[in-house]
Amino acid sequence: MHPATPDPTPLTGQEQAVLATISDHEHRTDARFADALAVGVLPVRRHPWRTTALALTGVGVLAAAPLVLPSAYVLAVAAVALLVVVPTGLVIWAMRQGHVDPDVHGPV
Repeated sequence: MHPATPDPTPLTGQEQAVLATISDHEHRTDARFADALAVGVLPVRRHPWRTTALALTGVGVLAAAPLVLPSAYVLAVAAVALLVVVPTGLVIWAMRQGHVDPDVHGPV
């Protein structure tokens, strides 16, 4: 809806209370993001090259590993990477993107 167009159905008191609760929660969890939403400009990532550099370094190390390590070590490193490093990295990435809130579900 265009901002100049009047809203034909204003929010009820309950809907306004729900929106206020959501707004308070967002300000408590990530005030910078909530303020950016209020202004209409999302924060920009400062160093997008860092993830790319880290990925390229990891690929380079994995490509060079078979040249300098025995095959048993290469398999062990690959197993650790697949079972520990990759899932941990994905969880950290998801938390940074805001798709996982560890406080919602409590301790496991």
